[in-house]
Amino acid sequence: MCAESLRSCRVALLGCGTVGSAVARRLPAAAWPHIRLTHVLDRRHAAKRRAIAGADVVWTDSIDAVLSSDADIVVELLGGLQPAAAWIRAALAAGKSVVTANKQVIARDGPSLLRLAECQGRQLRFEAAVGGAMPIVRALGEGLSAAEVTRITGILNGTCNAVLSRMEAAGCTLGEALADARAAGFAEADPSADLDGIDARAKLAILCALAFGVRVDPDRIDARSIGAIRPSDLDRARRRGAALRPIAHASYDVDRSTLIAWVAPAFVPGGSLFARAIGPANAALVGTRHAGEIGLFGPGAGGEATASAVIADLLAIARDPAAVVPAPSLHAPAVVTGLHPDTTIVEAL
Repeated sequence: MCAESLRSCRVALLGCGTVGSAVARRLPAAAWPHIRLTHVLDRRHAAKRRAIAGADVVWTDSIDAVLSSDADIVVELLGGLQPAAAWIRAALAAGKSVVTANKQVIARDGPSLLRLAECQGRQLRFEAAVGGAMPIVRALGEGLSAAEVTRITGILNGTCNAVLSRMEAAGCTLGEALADARAAGFAEADPSADLDGIDARAKLAILCALAFGVRVDPDRIDARSIGAIRPSDLDRARRRGAALRPIAHASYDVDRSTLIAWVAPAFVPGGSLFARAIGPANAALVGTRHAGEIGLFGPGAGGEATASAVIADLLAIARDPAAVVPAPSLHAPAVVTGLHPDTTIVEAL
């Protein structure tokens, strides 16, 4: 097992795409001799293994080979709901801790997976699922746990932010800005989940659970696409001394059990934290009852940024492998509301 006295943890990686390959390249670092990559599962492993160093790494396309291996921690970087959710569940059931960057799985199945992890005496960590290298999961789950969070407003999608800030800087169309983001590695071949807010609302659902103790289906969060944004919209923002950014917002009224949650392009003040976030940057302002407003900022897209969050979770498990995190007790809000049906751009933030 992964024991502190041995100072060694064996890691199996599921998926060797943009983020997975960044993790695999960095794990042999001398700074972390106790973290050892032992297995990589990828359906194109025959081609990819030549690009990743490590002669002692076992490459496979079989999940059973990983589950029956001596790996202590499974890192899931496949994306999508299935088979990722089933394989995370199977890894926990097999007695392995899990690190994942999968926002859809955590948003939809996170509570049940966390209960399983607790029952198994293992850990499920997901810092990389929200915010890339911006450590908002740990901030809400630990650092601000006594501050009584009342609202969260943030840029949670680096692809959308890269597109809108590029349009702002270059005066180009959304299609041209998207092509630039794709060339830089900040956008998928199919960017619809990013552009239409599907990615950001899953992340916002995770943050609602951490901040408010509220469980909300991501599909109930109102989301507006940036797909119809035109250069004239950026010009309108500029004339108002503002910027146009992809914003996710949630606030919770405990007394009324009412959650307001939405994802949409919004005009933000020109000198604000959000206006200064350009490229794939993420940013968040967290309002609290007892600690005022807390700001976070960091790169939110790209393999290296997300890999940093993944490795931070690996190090947290390695430092204290016996630390079992209790599953949260979540409740459903009585009311979930969003934006006015006619809203395409939030006019003021």
